[in-house]
Amino acid sequence: MQRPMSSASARSAQRRPHAGTRRTGLRRAATRPLGLLLAATLIAAAGCSDEGSGTGNGSGTGTPDGAGIDFMVGGSDLGGADQSGASDVVLDVGEPDPGTFGASCKQNDECDSGYCIQGRNGKVCSKSCIEDCPSGYLCAEQKGVGGDVGYLCLPKFLYLCDPCNGNSACNDPGKSGNVCVSFGKAGSFCGIACDEVSPDCPSGYSCQQVVDGKTGLASSQCVREKGLCECSLRATQLALETTCTNQNLYGACTGSRNCEVGGLSQCKALVPKPEECNGIDDDCDSNTDNFDASAPCQKTNQFGSCPGVIIACVDGKTQCDAPDAKPEKCNGIDDDCDGETDESLCDDGDPCTKDTCNTDGSCKHKELAGLVCDDGSLCTQTDKCLAGKCVGGNALDCDDNDPCTNDTCDPFTGCVHKPASDAVCPDDGDVCTQDLCKNGKCSHPQAKDGTKCADDGKVCTSDVCQAGACAHKPKDSGKCSDDGNGCTKDVCSAGQCQHIAANSSPCEDGNPCTLNDTCQAGKCLPGPINQCNDGKPCTKDACDPKAGCKHTNNDYALCTAKSGECPVGTCSGGTCFSKPNEPCNTKVKVDLCGKVDALGTCAASGKCVPQKVPQGYSCPGCSSVCIKCFGIPVCLDFLFSSP
Repeated sequence: MQRPMSSASARSAQRRPHAGTRRTGLRRAATRPLGLLLAATLIAAAGCSDEGSGTGNGSGTGTPDGAGIDFMVGGSDLGGADQSGASDVVLDVGEPDPGTFGASCKQNDECDSGYCIQGRNGKVCSKSCIEDCPSGYLCAEQKGVGGDVGYLCLPKFLYLCDPCNGNSACNDPGKSGNVCVSFGKAGSFCGIACDEVSPDCPSGYSCQQVVDGKTGLASSQCVREKGLCECSLRATQLALETTCTNQNLYGACTGSRNCEVGGLSQCKALVPKPEECNGIDDDCDSNTDNFDASAPCQKTNQFGSCPGVIIACVDGKTQCDAPDAKPEKCNGIDDDCDGETDESLCDDGDPCTKDTCNTDGSCKHKELAGLVCDDGSLCTQTDKCLAGKCVGGNALDCDDNDPCTNDTCDPFTGCVHKPASDAVCPDDGDVCTQDLCKNGKCSHPQAKDGTKCADDGKVCTSDVCQAGACAHKPKDSGKCSDDGNGCTKDVCSAGQCQHIAANSSPCEDGNPCTLNDTCQAGKCLPGPINQCNDGKPCTKDACDPKAGCKHTNNDYALCTAKSGECPVGTCSGGTCFSKPNEPCNTKVKVDLCGKVDALGTCAASGKCVPQKVPQGYSCPGCSSVCIKCFGIPVCLDFLFSSP
């Protein structure tokens, strides 16, 4: 059966000039999935007036007017609040377009339908209905102030999971069906009536049979499947509460918990504990200070604490029968109640003697042996009493196996590991770091730049440490691998071995018959022909490309002899001799007073032999030169005879 809109609703629609312009938007919203938030995001509120009543599942009452219906919950307008307390009862399929069903709003004229209702976590746009509404909503009858009736889609799960203490907190005024479901010690929370045959509970909730603890009646309710309920924004702002219990082996204490900023509060109840004499019902059994009167107690003063038992509780204070502690006396009694008798009165400070009081009040110190004691030094481990003295043994090994500490033992503090500096510590395997102790820690500072490091096998790189790392810096100078070419310079350049042409550099082309060979464009070019001149006129100079210069005798060749008188020579055996029988000139003494020129012939020895005696100088029988000295003729044949 269809439900027609009331006349008041129709008039309201006519008074909204924007409704016609938004009708297209409404139809569009109806034909696509709406971004509906089930109970956690869209919740209708109860009406603003008491006229008419909504359903027990959360439909509010309201009055249509020229601006639409403004719904409220519990008389408090929750519109415009933020979503910080949103519950988990959500089916989010996308944010609806502004003004469409399910969209956020603050007032009626923001909604295409003209209905801005209060939701569980803020106001949202609703719409009128005839019978059906989207999932999570129900079509509920609404009465206005003038009695006009209309139908509006309102959230079905308004009260779901709200803290409660009775069914009335889970239903609209005058309605029933929703039950305040007990969750044990945690408290009670609202369920929503459902049909087990075709339940439509939100995700995370199921339709279950529950028994009303107050009426004993069973009904089907949407209840949370796991964990405790979470507070909605509405529940937080209304500070909804439920009764809860703190329970342990001492008893059960009842209190309350409520929705507040940040979620559901802890149970505000006492934690049960054993009953004490304090005027408080500690175990929550409705009786105060009902404890065992024989419970242990003690009296304490400046001399000690003595035990006893409680004999009474008066005005929240216990009465203890323990004696008062007193200063220790040498009387065989534990006066200060410390478990020892006459102690310290005769204490000689030696743990290896047993100190007791004599009957006359004097002290006795019996030597002990073999007992474990403490010699006061932390540097010994097994101290024993010997002849009344504590003797230490088994010296403490303070070696911490750390090369960067100096390990010693102090009798008062024990092992001392003083940080060492500059000591050598384990090598980290990096040649470009130093392995030194620094303030008790093995550190590896950078080695000095230039320290030799691993060779990379390249002659044109400098393998040295730089900034703590092995760098292979390219060389721009220095010799590198010889390429076997004498006309190239084998030098490093930019880290590479370069073979640069050594132009004009002397070289050897391998031919001994060339001189002053020079390099050009990386090749050895021959120089001038080697004449092989040995400077000797009596040799023939020649060059053999394989053997080099050769000098053979040039016999019979003319040459210049060394003799000044007979310079014309001839070669023989590689030596220049004066040529025999060559005419020559020489000086001859004609007397003891002078010399005269004379013609001669050359001998092989290089001497010029005179051949004619000068005119006017002759002697009988003299075939050569005849001279006179002091008027005496002298024949010089002996001088001119051939050798």
